[in-house]
Amino acid sequence: MRSNHETPAGRSFPRAGVSRAEGWLVAAAVVILLTLFWSMLCTVPGVPWNSARLAPSFALARGLPIYALRDSGAQLGWFYGPVFPLWFLPVGFLDQPTIALMCAAGWNAVTLLLPVFATVAVALGGHLGAAARASLLGVVLLLANPITQSAFYMLHVDGVAIACSLLACASLQAGAVRRWRPGLPMAALAVALAVGTKQLAIVLVPASFLWLWREGHVRLLGAWLCWLAVCGGAVAGLFLVLFGPRELWFNGWVVLSHMPWRGGMAVLAARVLELVQLGWFWWLALAIGWLALSPPTRVAGLVPGAAALIRLLGWVALLQLPLGVVASMRAGGGLNSLHALTFALVAGLIVAGSWLARRPAPVGPRRYLRPAFVLAVILVLGLALDFRLAVDRQPAWTPYRGLDDMLALARQKPGRLYMPWNPLITIISDHRVYPFDDALYCLWLAHLAPRPEAVRAAVPPEAMILYQEPSQSHFALRYFGPSTRPPKSGQP
Repeated sequence: MRSNHETPAGRSFPRAGVSRAEGWLVAAAVVILLTLFWSMLCTVPGVPWNSARLAPSFALARGLPIYALRDSGAQLGWFYGPVFPLWFLPVGFLDQPTIALMCAAGWNAVTLLLPVFATVAVALGGHLGAAARASLLGVVLLLANPITQSAFYMLHVDGVAIACSLLACASLQAGAVRRWRPGLPMAALAVALAVGTKQLAIVLVPASFLWLWREGHVRLLGAWLCWLAVCGGAVAGLFLVLFGPRELWFNGWVVLSHMPWRGGMAVLAARVLELVQLGWFWWLALAIGWLALSPPTRVAGLVPGAAALIRLLGWVALLQLPLGVVASMRAGGGLNSLHALTFALVAGLIVAGSWLARRPAPVGPRRYLRPAFVLAVILVLGLALDFRLAVDRQPAWTPYRGLDDMLALARQKPGRLYMPWNPLITIISDHRVYPFDDALYCLWLAHLAPRPEAVRAAVPPEAMILYQEPSQSHFALRYFGPSTRPPKSGQP
C-alpha cells in the first residue's frame, strides 16, 4: 500500500551536488555544533544527576549489585532495565570520574545521533549526502527544544531507548518493504533492548503490528510475532539469570507502579502547555516550511520507501505520546519521557532529506521558495537559538573537576564518608554501594521505604555524611541522628 505522493520505485533521481554557499553553511554549522558539544562535555560532570545515573555502570564494573529488594538498605534507585548500565559499562571501569563522565556524555550523544542518521539514510536509500545534511538539521532542532536538548546534558535511559526504537523502525521497514532478510530479527532484537532500557518502549509492539497490517504486510505478522517472542524471551531470560527475577520485578515494576500521581487535569493541562511553549521553535520551523513552499512542492514525491518509514514512525509517536504524558504526571516523571517528539522529528527529517535529495524546483507562483533555501533559513535560526540556550545554561568551557576532588577526599578517608547524592564516588573508593538519597525518597513515596536499620547498616559506622551542594534533597538524613524514623506518607 503505497502513498500517492511517493515516487515509483522504478524511477531514479540524479544526485544533486552541494553549492558553495551550502557547503560554507554546513561547515559553519558543524563548527558551531562542535563548540556547543565541547561545552556540553565540560558541563556534564558538574550535574549531580549524571554521576548518580552512571553509578550502576561503575557498580557492575566492580561486581556490585545494581538492584536491591525492599529490605535492603543499599539502594541505588535503578528502576529501569539493565541495558543502560550495560551499554555504559566500558566507562565504568575508569577510576577518574571527570574523564568517565565526559566519555559517557560523548558516547551518549553518539548513541542517539547515529541511529537518527541511520534511520534517515535507510529511508532515503543511497542518498547519503542528503541524509547527512538532514541529520545535521536534526541535531540543530534537537538542541533547539529544551525537552530534547536535555538528552545530551543529562545521562539517562531516554537516549538509549530512543536509539533502539529508531533502529527497530528502520530494520522493520527494511525487512518488510525492501525485503532485507535480517530486518525482522534485527528489529525484534532492537525492540527487546528498547524495552529493556525503558519500560515505555513497549509501545513499539502494538505500533509495529498496526503498521504491518495497515501497510498490507499481513503475511509477515506471524513471522514478526515469532521473532518478538524469540528475541524478547532470549533477552529477558538473560537478564533474569544475571540480575535475578525478584530484583527485576521489584525495581522494574513494583516501585514504578506504586509511585503516586502528581495531580489530575490541572497537571495534564500544565504538561501540555509546557510542551507547546518549550517546543515553540519546532512549530515555527514547521510554519516556515508550510508557508514558504508551494502546495505541490510540499507533497513532492518522496524517495522510494520513505513514506512507509514515515508512517511507521507516526504510529510509534501516536501511541507513545499519551503514554509519555501519563508517565510525566507520576512523581519522579518528566517531559523527557515524551519520546514521541523525537520520532516525529525524524519523520520530518526524512521529508526534508527527500527534498534535499531530489531538489524539486518551486512549483507555482514565484513568491514560493526553493526547499533547500527554506531548510537553510531554519538551520540558521536554529543555530542562533541553540547558542542562546547554551548561554542561558551558563556553559562551562573547561571540565568541572569537583568529582575528582571528592574522590581524593574519599580515598583519604576510606570507609569514613557517606555521600548520599554521589554513590559513584564511594563505589570507586570503597567498592561498596551506599544508599542513594533519591532512591530512598522514591521508595518512601511508593510506600516501600526500607527499614531504618537496613539503611544504617548499609552505611559505614560513624561515617561523615557529605552532600555536594546545591543538592536536590537531603532525604537520607532522616535515617540518621536522634530521629531515625522516615516521615509518614504525605509529609515532606
